[in-house]
Amino acid sequence: MATPAELEYRTIAERSRAYRGRAKVPIHILLSESDSQLGSRPLDPKNVARLLRIFQLEGCCRLEPEHHVPALINGQVLAAVLNDARLQPGNLMTCDDPPKLNINVPLICLHGKHRLKAANEFLDPHDKWWIVDLYLDGLSPIYQALAIRGLTTFVDIEANSKAAIREEYFEYSNSRNFCDGDIFRNLRFHQQRNNANGSGKWLARLSESKRRDVTQLQKMANKFPEMTQLSVAFDQLLPDVGLWSALQLGTFHRLLTLKCPEVSTRKAQEMNGY
Repeated sequence: MATPAELEYRTIAERSRAYRGRAKVPIHILLSESDSQLGSRPLDPKNVARLLRIFQLEGCCRLEPEHHVPALINGQVLAAVLNDARLQPGNLMTCDDPPKLNINVPLICLHGKHRLKAANEFLDPHDKWWIVDLYLDGLSPIYQALAIRGLTTFVDIEANSKAAIREEYFEYSNSRNFCDGDIFRNLRFHQQRNNANGSGKWLARLSESKRRDVTQLQKMANKFPEMTQLSVAFDQLLPDVGLWSALQLGTFHRLLTLKCPEVSTRKAQEMNGY
């Protein structure tokens, strides 16, 4: 298996290979990832309303690069669309005013679900387009060969590539702050894939005291069976997106001082339907 450094290098290389430029596309074809997708976060109507108010005051500034969203597209679909529009692939690399593409198949966006929802409500019905940064969906033949030879896995490279693309777009100016639950879910997403760079970025979003508590809890999970059970119980709840908004990582220090993780483990197991 690849080391974390090798996996990071391959992830960056795959992401760069997959990039195909940017274009204006109809908003109605842009679909968001499932809320249960680790690394994603659920649609928050309050955040949509906040962005809608900003659009009403400032406009939505669709041409600004920080407002673009990353989307996945099939290579054959892209080639056909470019042919119909009599465009060359290089036309999508323009930075000033990307061309409009008449795409009639859904595209999955790795980020921007709140922005697109607000834009769909704000924009004129006859002017509903958005700029997407297009990435080929699926691994290149090079990384498929690596996976077949056992030097890496489809899951590691593809999941880490999508997560890296997604996280590039988290930092735009009107992005809502992540709650503790969002951070913990994304942290575990990367840790489960041995992505040290990705997990480090999410850990850095926490305050020093919360980082210390989370790190200490995970160290104890590697030493004591009862703490391991608690960690496993937490991980089993990761797909249940709605549970995590209430998580307060600042309370983790209580778990460390109580020294009775069985109670918390049993509660987490009950929440998971045990």
